[in-house]
Amino acid sequence: MVAAVLASMLVGAGTSLGGVGSPHAGAASNPGTVAEGRFDVATYDITVSYRPSTRWLRGTTVVNATATQTLDGFTLHLSDELEVRSVTVDTEEVESFSRSGAKDLTIVPATTIRRGEKFQVRVEYDGSPAGGWLPTASGGATAFMGDSSAWFPVHEDALDKAAFHLTATVQAGWGVVSIGREGPVRREAATTTFRWSEPDVDPAHIAVSIDRFTIERSALADGTPVVNAYAPELQGTTKPLAGRLPEILDFLSERFGPYPFRAAGNVFVHVNNEAPGTAPQTRPVYLGAGNTQYMTLDMVVHEQAHQWYGISAAPRRSEDNCLSECFAVYATWLWDEAKAGADLDARYREQVNANTDDADFWAELYSPGQTPGIGLYSKGPLALHALRLQIGEEAFHRLIKQWPQQRRGDYVDWPQFEAFAEKIAGQDLTGFFQAWFHGGTVPPDEYLWPGALKP
Repeated sequence: MVAAVLASMLVGAGTSLGGVGSPHAGAASNPGTVAEGRFDVATYDITVSYRPSTRWLRGTTVVNATATQTLDGFTLHLSDELEVRSVTVDTEEVESFSRSGAKDLTIVPATTIRRGEKFQVRVEYDGSPAGGWLPTASGGATAFMGDSSAWFPVHEDALDKAAFHLTATVQAGWGVVSIGREGPVRREAATTTFRWSEPDVDPAHIAVSIDRFTIERSALADGTPVVNAYAPELQGTTKPLAGRLPEILDFLSERFGPYPFRAAGNVFVHVNNEAPGTAPQTRPVYLGAGNTQYMTLDMVVHEQAHQWYGISAAPRRSEDNCLSECFAVYATWLWDEAKAGADLDARYREQVNANTDDADFWAELYSPGQTPGIGLYSKGPLALHALRLQIGEEAFHRLIKQWPQQRRGDYVDWPQFEAFAEKIAGQDLTGFFQAWFHGGTVPPDEYLWPGALKP
């Protein structure tokens, strides 16, 4: 059942095989509608308590926002597995609230909210969350990134970053790890309360995990706090991977520019053996960390690379997912080259020759309105290596470093990257991009074997 849930979410979120794509899955092209009401969220202030033994969550979320048009009503999103107990707007009981579909919470305030007005929504709710709220093998739970509505009311219909504040209380012996910086932990006889905050985050890039964690706290050389959390029986195999985080972030910073956030770390839990790695903002969560076949150093490098490609510079729509996955996979190629002396030209030739006759392998990496498939993880790194040979070492490394720095904190699309690459390279790359990214067949030899790759 869990595997089926994961599969359905991965398709919807544009996420698969240990990565993060565009969790908006195309909805971002329409940032709100007149029917739902347009507004800009400034903060999510979430207070929850959770009992793992009963899987019961009780929550109060306060959403602070500004109307960008006059609002007679508006919609937040919260899983219908959770019962809404009360809703107020600016401390007043609302005229009405209603549920429709799997998660629409439509709110009609007592007084019309005028364009430009700030307003505050307070929602109280409880229940046993499902969907993106996944049970772990050790009795805990983890909220799948891209599905924040599984556990708090959220504005999902827009590319709308906001400040995130979480106060979470669990029974003594349990821990809560989320994104951003950790606040003071309050321990009482029967409960422990954890606090997490992140100043500017898309709700699709939020996650929270609850388990009987062993939590290790440290800092990078520049003082950035690091939190690594291990669910029961996972520390022995995953701590050596977590221990290399400073080295990994130093390496990625050399390639992609300074680390884009003010906190870092890893969360190791086990949902099932097929569960992927994911990259919430600041702190990746490895959902299948108990499977040593997949829980590898490459996985950690891949998910950490998403902090630059996929989170800070985030795909605008699911069709732009190559800007996330292609680069995260290629980051592991660069790691292998630098740390193990891998011959990437030889790897490229081997993979091209092995797949020349596989039509599916060469499917488009970018097509407007279409979410790319599994080729992001196989054809994608080949395409980037070919680009490296096409424009030369110096231009390529300037490109992959300057792109996430100049687009830091932005939503980005593939045509913007093509234009940026041409500017950096000083070349017309129309033919190259058509062959490798827009085309669905083996590229012509002039693009398949560029530079030193020529037979």
